[in-house]
Amino acid sequence: MSEQTLSKRGQQNLPAGTSFEKLIQVLTYSYGDNNPDGIVSLGVAENGLMHEELASFFNKLDFEPNLLTYGDGPFGSRALRSALSSYFNDYFKPVQKALPEQFLVAGGATSIIDLVAVGVADEDDGILIGRPLYTSFAKDISARAGAKMVPVSAEGKDPMSEEMVEQYEKELQKQEKEGTKIRAIILS
Repeated sequence: MSEQTLSKRGQQNLPAGTSFEKLIQVLTYSYGDNNPDGIVSLGVAENGLMHEELASFFNKLDFEPNLLTYGDGPFGSRALRSALSSYFNDYFKPVQKALPEQFLVAGGATSIIDLVAVGVADEDDGILIGRPLYTSFAKDISARAGAKMVPVSAEGKDPMSEEMVEQYEKELQKQEKEGTKIRAIILS
């Protein structure tokens, strides 16, 4: 796409550098039956080794055509959001129960992270996220919201453990001393 046809914001968000070019090479030379010497990428949020099994599973499903519409509205079906809140409450045991109307369902992590960043962060605000992490999170957080990703090192700890609370707290205090307002934590 020509830079002349893009807005200034569009030009700022053009993929730049060799990391994007390498990703395109990986995606075009992916492992498969017709390419046994191809690359198995662990750097994208999809599992290519499961495509056939997933297609087989989905082809067996019997579902109502209204599930292909907005149905209950643009936030995801009420039944799905109810199931998510039940799972969340059972698994995480939050102090305050999560309600179905507090969940939003979208097509992929990029969409959700972008919506969170735009919804809670102003330009130059920070969003904490534990490392290791998916490299596109930085762009997902910054592209529209103008916020910045603040990685938090796990320092050998399980990134989803209670031990990480101390790491997040330490980074939160550091960022606030440096003048960055932290608006959210993303657990991935």
